[in-house]
Amino acid sequence: MHAISQSAVWIKEPSAEAGVVIVTSAALPKYMIDKLHVAIDDWDQVAYLAVQQSEALMVDWLRGGSGPEQSAGADACYASQLLRAVSHGSFLLDVEVGTVPGLTWLGSVHGHPLRVVELGAIATSTAAMDQQVEQVLSATRSLAKSVLQAHGVI
Repeated sequence: MHAISQSAVWIKEPSAEAGVVIVTSAALPKYMIDKLHVAIDDWDQVAYLAVQQSEALMVDWLRGGSGPEQSAGADACYASQLLRAVSHGSFLLDVEVGTVPGLTWLGSVHGHPLRVVELGAIATSTAAMDQQVEQVLSATRSLAKSVLQAHGVI
């Protein structure tokens, strides 16, 4: 169980106002994780989850029942426990690197709407990483704005 509990970590936990949860691999360069965290730190509408062991987390979820109706009640799996604090209408913004999606299944845990930002290969220079961070922040702003509009806030 210890290994499963280390499968993901909240960089910024969701508040009651969170309408967007950025989900990245913890393998993203620390520079990018830190830049994203600093950029959203005072933004109540955004939370940030870094997944360290996507495959182990998914296997645990599949063992516990892989549909929103199975996972919602018992919270038997760690993925369900992680995402239970996220409002049902909140978007998961899956930030994918490489060519094989590894986190898109998280939208099925509790039925959260999911959007994907494909970064391709992880940048090697800080200037290029800054551009990739801005891609994620741009998508985050767009989703947060749509959530606020849906709730009649703006």
